[in-house]
Amino acid sequence: MTSRLLLLVSISILLVTTVVVALFGVVPLPEYETFSSGNGFNGKLIYHVEFQSENIIPPAPDIMDSCIFFIDLSESPAQEKEVVCNSDLYNISYDISFYDAQIHNDDQILLSYWDYQESNDRKVLIVDIESGIISESKDVAPLNENNRMNVYGEKLIEPWETTDYNSRLIGVYYVNRIDTIEVYNSRAPSNYYFESLHWSPDGDNIVAGDSENNLIIFSKKKLFTPVKIPLSYEKVNDERVELINVLGWTN
Repeated sequence: MTSRLLLLVSISILLVTTVVVALFGVVPLPEYETFSSGNGFNGKLIYHVEFQSENIIPPAPDIMDSCIFFIDLSESPAQEKEVVCNSDLYNISYDISFYDAQIHNDDQILLSYWDYQESNDRKVLIVDIESGIISESKDVAPLNENNRMNVYGEKLIEPWETTDYNSRLIGVYYVNRIDTIEVYNSRAPSNYYFESLHWSPDGDNIVAGDSENNLIIFSKKKLFTPVKIPLSYEKVNDERVELINVLGWTN
């Protein structure tokens, strides 16, 4: 009788704990509006993704390829268009990384690498965003710092500086010359985050990548609910796609 009573008590505690966790312990993902061309955005969003193998057993997934894509915000539904992939550059070098890729003159991407096979010099490739044509530059040097300021002199704050993982709060903020201004704030799961924030060309909106492979557009003045652009790719040979970072928002 005592054993049966203990079993019933244990089951009751388990049920109560499960209900409490379900009601108070699970924080849903933030909700956003769905993107459409009617939102009135212009320009292109440029971003870097990796195609990774889905390893069942550690170590970490293998990177099968890295690519840079863009989305034209004047088109709806949003369509991802490939600019260049790492595999396109193997005839030049196997050591070209997209992690420090930068936008140049709004219509080009700069890729820097070290030419260990010939001169051991640092070289820069220029990739045309629309055509994907690749050329080598002898005059353009990559920037050392990615400026977070807009045309008004306002600077974005890195998301990790304003995220409170203990209270499960995330946000988007910027600073002007005097104040820190909140653009967005929400509760979210502890594994959800924003990264690589960039201003729109007019300095009124902000784009961010999130941990769910979405691009999110925020209004600096909160004129609209944040808009989500899901990045959807079909799996190829059991590969998954991971959004690495947003390069920027071109005019």
